[in-house]
Amino acid sequence: MKRIDTLDYLRGFALIGIILINITQMVDAISLREAADYDSSLDFYVNRFLDYAVFQRFYVIFSFLFGIGFYLFVSRAKARGESGNKLFIRRLLILLVFGWIHHQFQSGEALFYYAIIGFILIPFYRLKPRTNFIVAMIVLVGAFWIGYLFAILGMFLLGLCAGQLDLFRKIDAYKKQIRVVQRISLLLVPFAMYAQYIIIEKTGLLDSGMLVGGLFMSVCYVSSLTLLLEHEVMRKWLAPLKYLGRMALTNYVVQTILILSISSLFKLNNHVHVWTLMLICLGILLVQMVYSAIWLNKFNHGPMEWLWRMGTYGKLPRKYEKMDSYNQPS
Repeated sequence: MKRIDTLDYLRGFALIGIILINITQMVDAISLREAADYDSSLDFYVNRFLDYAVFQRFYVIFSFLFGIGFYLFVSRAKARGESGNKLFIRRLLILLVFGWIHHQFQSGEALFYYAIIGFILIPFYRLKPRTNFIVAMIVLVGAFWIGYLFAILGMFLLGLCAGQLDLFRKIDAYKKQIRVVQRISLLLVPFAMYAQYIIIEKTGLLDSGMLVGGLFMSVCYVSSLTLLLEHEVMRKWLAPLKYLGRMALTNYVVQTILILSISSLFKLNNHVHVWTLMLICLGILLVQMVYSAIWLNKFNHGPMEWLWRMGTYGKLPRKYEKMDSYNQPS
């Protein structure tokens, strides 16, 4: 079955946002917030950019992609006459182990929670897209009071719904609806940003405030990039995102390894500006894009993806086995 390239581009795009936030949580930057000239400093503008364009935007996208991946994985297994649920449970258990190990080095990591919440997703496979959409909306509304883990489940369900509708294989058929969603989200983003600011400033509820802005901004990002990728020239220009996304699990883990190594080697804690951390991220991403392209020119799976597949299916993947999006982390 033909690979859904758009999902790889979206994964690669999400990885960019993930590293920008993770590095600020893993490395303590110099605090200039009490300085008299902080409001005019480069760190001030970088922090504002992270708050309003990045923070709690990209885990939402990854959660959505995980839901799509769940549907595609189970559907493919069932088409082969295998137990999709049984294989997916095995897949989640392996992800749980990966996540637990990764959590020892990066406390803000998401794999562990994705694996746990993924078990809740399994019974929803049998429900209709409309039902899953309604439940997703209810869960997302509840997330404003319960917390971001509830938002992950809501986005899982929205992704499952998109998979059931075969949205990313039939973009031409859904292009009008995607464009409407994009325009509505663009109109609502300024109001969502204002609501984010008000909620945080007036109530101190950081997660709730960020979630308001995050949901609308994420919808805007996904719909805009999806439409952009309908142009062949943009697919070529943005090809590095595809390679980054095809090795999403490997690159996610390698980002942590590189950040910790660089921070330890150069003793960055409390000795580096936020804008410098962004430059480090840029360097890491460029390296990852290059080695991902080189690796995928020789192999069909990243190293971590190989381990994940081997644990799921109980056999070593063939080097030149045909690939599809079912086998990628979402």
